[in-house]
Amino acid sequence: MFPDQLTKALMLPSRGHFIGIDRNNRLFTFVFALFPGLLASGTSVTLVLAFIWALISLVTKRFSFNLTRSDKIVAWCITFYVLVTIFSVVIHPNPEKGGPFLIKMIPFLAVWAILPRLRAGISGRLIPFLVAGAGIGMVGSLIFSIVQVAFLSSRAEGGAGNAAVFGLFAVLFGSISLLNAHSDSKTERVIAITGFACGMVCAFLSGTRSAWLVMPFHFIVLYWYLRGQSLPTLTNAAKVVGTVLVVAVVAIGAMKIAERYHALESDIVQLDQQPDNISSLKARLLLWSAAKNAFLESPLIGQGPQNRMSLVFKTLNLPADKQMTFTHVHNGFLNAAVDGGILGILGVLSLLAAPLIAARSKEPGPGRDLATAISLLLVTSYVITGMFGIMFGHDATDAVFTYLTIMICWIAGSSPYLSVRKVAYLADDDAIALRA
Repeated sequence: MFPDQLTKALMLPSRGHFIGIDRNNRLFTFVFALFPGLLASGTSVTLVLAFIWALISLVTKRFSFNLTRSDKIVAWCITFYVLVTIFSVVIHPNPEKGGPFLIKMIPFLAVWAILPRLRAGISGRLIPFLVAGAGIGMVGSLIFSIVQVAFLSSRAEGGAGNAAVFGLFAVLFGSISLLNAHSDSKTERVIAITGFACGMVCAFLSGTRSAWLVMPFHFIVLYWYLRGQSLPTLTNAAKVVGTVLVVAVVAIGAMKIAERYHALESDIVQLDQQPDNISSLKARLLLWSAAKNAFLESPLIGQGPQNRMSLVFKTLNLPADKQMTFTHVHNGFLNAAVDGGILGILGVLSLLAAPLIAARSKEPGPGRDLATAISLLLVTSYVITGMFGIMFGHDATDAVFTYLTIMICWIAGSSPYLSVRKVAYLADDDAIALRA
């Protein structure tokens, strides 16, 4: 039974120094994959706690500081973004207000300590927990979403507290779930397909139009990855269930798309007929225009993240009854441009490049293909949704991007794909190897 296999794979059957490290790595990866749709803030809390504990373990020499050359390149790409942010806070007015922005940089630095900790365990054992956890988490998220839409709100937020962030995580982790469609375990294949369907439905229920734009790109990535795998032959029952799932996703998607299309159509009409009314579309256009002007005032080094919104609102000069309370300008690149100018944009590009560099710098093999697929799913999700909403600067989006990048670094290019069932079968041998 899958629950028994999962338990055995997670909880290695004996005690020992490195056995404890490996066991905790497995548990953390599985729980982390569950969180994005169900309790998004849990991702940042667990990542920071894992980072602190990994630092303590490094200082006490419980494991060695083991990073490859490509690991260090990726870590410095991420750190460059952190340094740019710190620089932007310090050199601009009101640095005392920059504390929250500096604190938000802590999760990004986790790569320096958590990656060596992961390398202290057995290679190739964590991905099954990430992918299976993503699928199970999306199933739970759909249940959460249905309750929300039925009784609380017209747009599902899951455990993210924000429909846009939930839409991002739904389409990302739903797609990650489908990477298990070629598993040798029937149960895990069912979880993969169900998790993917639930993720897409959650994305539609969130009403996040930018997340819908991500879907075609993810379908291409998933097709590229899965076409190179040995997929099981579909039974008639599987075909029927798959057809039902497709019809259900399309039906729900069609309803939400129609609803959000009419909302967008109404916003466009209001731009001409009611120019003083600030709709969702009008607010974005105003924010983008003001952000562009703020950037042009200091294009090289920006204005500092602590001054971003005050300058944007000052540029807008709206009457008191139309003041907006947004904390970002609904475009990740414009956010970076206002915060740090051209340097800030380079920082964001460096951060986005990190998972791609991590994936493509590996030796050829099934591990590199998997890492490439995850990196493309991750970057396309953040870039496309970030063009219309938040990209970085949210505790959960920062944590998810960081840990998935760490996982991409950790995957060995030549390592074969393992199912949870195979990891459970290898649990006794893993314990022996870790004790050696």
